[in-house]
Amino acid sequence: MKILRSPYYFLKNGLWIPLAMGCCLCQCIQPYVSPYKSPPTGYLVVEGYISANSPTQYTLTRSVQLSGNYAIPPVTGATVQVEGSDNSVFPLPEQGNGIYGDTTLDLNPANQYRLRIQTPNGESYLSDFVAVKPSPPIDSVNWTFDYYNGVNIYVNTHDPNNATHYYMWTYDQTWEYDMTWVSYVKYDDSTNTVVPRLPGQLVDRCWVNSPSTTLMTANTSKLSQDVVYEYPLVHILNDQQQLGVLYSIIVTQSTLTADGYNFLYQMQQNSEALGTVFDAQPTQLTGNLHCLNNPAEPVIGYISAGTVQQERIFIADRQLPSWQYYLPCAMPNITVPNIPDSLQSYFGSLYTPIEAIPGGYLANISTCIDCTLLGGSNQKPSFWPY
Repeated sequence: MKILRSPYYFLKNGLWIPLAMGCCLCQCIQPYVSPYKSPPTGYLVVEGYISANSPTQYTLTRSVQLSGNYAIPPVTGATVQVEGSDNSVFPLPEQGNGIYGDTTLDLNPANQYRLRIQTPNGESYLSDFVAVKPSPPIDSVNWTFDYYNGVNIYVNTHDPNNATHYYMWTYDQTWEYDMTWVSYVKYDDSTNTVVPRLPGQLVDRCWVNSPSTTLMTANTSKLSQDVVYEYPLVHILNDQQQLGVLYSIIVTQSTLTADGYNFLYQMQQNSEALGTVFDAQPTQLTGNLHCLNNPAEPVIGYISAGTVQQERIFIADRQLPSWQYYLPCAMPNITVPNIPDSLQSYFGSLYTPIEAIPGGYLANISTCIDCTLLGGSNQKPSFWPY
């Protein structure tokens, strides 16, 4: 038998509290509207480093609205140059897609340098002068393997002069993956025939390049020694493609001033450490770049200068016990008759020929044959060891 309770029962026994909380929690979630309003074109975002011993490159983009899905718009057609305190000027030519430079500059460590930007719509930006800060060598880039967690890659460095303190790292990963079969022939849709592949047209072996996308900085100013030990760079799970054949990572180390480090640290906190009301709240970032037309306009970025150090390592699959990555290809090979209708039907859509056999061609699903369809390039990097 059900017992019905009147509303007075809940009030009398103090049970109205959970009911009230439940009603509050059941209210509709309201969208968050940011009080900060950026201009329609967004704020200028400047990324790069003035290097005294390697190519200097800067990327210019615009910020986008907080809500919605927006592609990051590059700034094209700008004039970008590095200027020295000795009145020297180093133009950074446009490379396309908002990238400028990629040239090695003949900088004098005794001078200071700044960045000047002129956009196509007439806006001018100028940074403060910054000193050229040398980077100590990278001691090592090492890695560890754990059967359950995969591979962890670390960087180690130190400054015996106890003068660096503020470090930043970026990296580029490159890895090879191989297909199950080698396709020695390819389909020519213009003639509806199968022709031999030239050496540069083989698609059984590909490489993927993946640059770092997160901020990686360290501060040793509060330590008794200027030492960075096993700073974590990359974590690779033991079922990922990266270490299926051969993997390489090149780590670039640069140094920062205290102000440069604090800017990047705040940016890291704003972009990565937020999640609950108890986290540090977003702060407006103030860098050393200024808009000359409108001094009140924020510019996102911090200009630093110095020398860089690099270290590259390779990790082969044979160095890893019980590595669990396999390139899936469950479909068995089929035979496609050397008949025009069959060639067009199979090779014009889902299949790729492997080799000629009596009466036709051995073939399989294209994603089991052509490595370029999985996102890689069949052009071997110049630094690849074989």
